[in-house]
Amino acid sequence: MHDWRLIMESIRNNTLFVGVGNRFKSDDGVGISIAEKLKEIVKADRVIIAENGIENYTGKINRLRPDSVILIDAVDFGENPGFFKLIPVSEITNTTTNTHNLSLKTLSSFLDVPDIWVLGIQPASVSFGTELSKEVLSAAQKLIKMIVVSPSTSRYISV
Repeated sequence: MHDWRLIMESIRNNTLFVGVGNRFKSDDGVGISIAEKLKEIVKADRVIIAENGIENYTGKINRLRPDSVILIDAVDFGENPGFFKLIPVSEITNTTTNTHNLSLKTLSSFLDVPDIWVLGIQPASVSFGTELSKEVLSAAQKLIKMIVVSPSTSRYISV
């Protein structure tokens, strides 16, 4: 596992956060939930809520020309619910179970971005429902705080 603080310090200020998932499949909506909250806090053009159609946003992402992209999504790591990890997209396997038409790794090949990461959160359930589990909700709240106070994103905080 990579050290969160070292990674966040190394990510450039021109970072784009992309919330991915399906808000009608319980914890699979965690990426959307985090992105919606970030959109209230950071510069609006630094957050995209792509839901389960991220492939429809590749053109917009490329036009924004970010230095880094962080794709926020539920990822099955085989860990306890709420576990999270920030990993380079190159370390994501194309066989990762997800609700998207393309895997995040395949999708990243269409992005003209030098630095692409996946912020994966272990879901408790991806069955039909609109509520996040308490473990995933707690992890989401912690992640939002960690992102907002990160040196690389602090310039985006609304005052």
